[in-house]
Amino acid sequence: MTSGPAPRRSAGPSSAAATVGDVAARAGVSRATVSYTFTQPDRVSAELRRRVLEAADELGYVGNDAARRLRVGHSRALGLLVSSMANPVYAEIAAGAEAEAAAHGRFILVVNSDEKPERERAYINFFESQQVSGILAVPVGDVPPELLGLRRRGTPFVLVGVAAGPHSYPAVSGDNERGGHLAAAHLLAQGRRRLLFVGGAHPHVDLRLAGARRAVAESVTPATLEVVRVRVQTAKVGEAVSRTLLERPDSQFPDGIVAGNDLLALGLLHGLIVAGVRVPQDLSLVGYDDIEFADFAIVPLTTIRHPSAALGASAVRILLGIEDEPDTRGRFEPELVIRSTSLPEAARP
Repeated sequence: MTSGPAPRRSAGPSSAAATVGDVAARAGVSRATVSYTFTQPDRVSAELRRRVLEAADELGYVGNDAARRLRVGHSRALGLLVSSMANPVYAEIAAGAEAEAAAHGRFILVVNSDEKPERERAYINFFESQQVSGILAVPVGDVPPELLGLRRRGTPFVLVGVAAGPHSYPAVSGDNERGGHLAAAHLLAQGRRRLLFVGGAHPHVDLRLAGARRAVAESVTPATLEVVRVRVQTAKVGEAVSRTLLERPDSQFPDGIVAGNDLLALGLLHGLIVAGVRVPQDLSLVGYDDIEFADFAIVPLTTIRHPSAALGASAVRILLGIEDEPDTRGRFEPELVIRSTSLPEAARP
């Protein structure tokens, strides 16, 4: 008895490894065309759809979890949940997400939890009632269980931030640990030795603190790093912290500060200058995020530039299946932006 012809086997990646990029390369089309074939087929010609589907079949490609669910999606709207619109960095994330969504015929619904977990839960329920196709989440703290439940019921999300521990959902963020290291290393290079880190309890900030600690540990000249934790990272809180610092004797006053974000740094800067502290002569200060206001402070703020708009755009592409999460690694490197709150090169010891 003779057997029939052997079943056709793909020469490409296995179904577990096949990506949007693999299908695009096999079909000779762009990643966007692959995404449209599965999510908005009316935007792709019959010939291109045929090529994409044949390539996907050959590779055993079934798409990522977000893309599979979007094929049977609900509305053309995506939800963006942020923890505080008072922080301009979230407006930049929203701008990047909105521009990318519009390029693919999608719309963004932006909601602001105002750092309140109960409001966050209410907005997640609202998104489900509106049948959004997917959610970009910048939560107050860890990913809330309501968001995980929504994912199990068929609505995908992308965390714009650092995931705590093992996780099955996509997450995209910059290298916060490296950013914190850049900030503290910059102060140490100026001869600053009594460093202070001021920041909230958040995974991003924890990584920035870890980077600052690493820089101090690597310092050839002995240095210290004190940590002041705050509940929220606002300019008002930064100014309040400056008042407590001003009560200290000179021997306990820091000569360099790394702030968890630019709003905290600007509040600290205002409080210190009003009290007569000379910045950067007496104390150097570094913020984080490089929001627009950083360059317009009374003393322009040295900071770590964070690619917020690019992160928002990348999160949309991941939701739409155009981009894979591993593709984003290493693409959002922080950058030290030196301005007047730290000593110029010529003034360093």
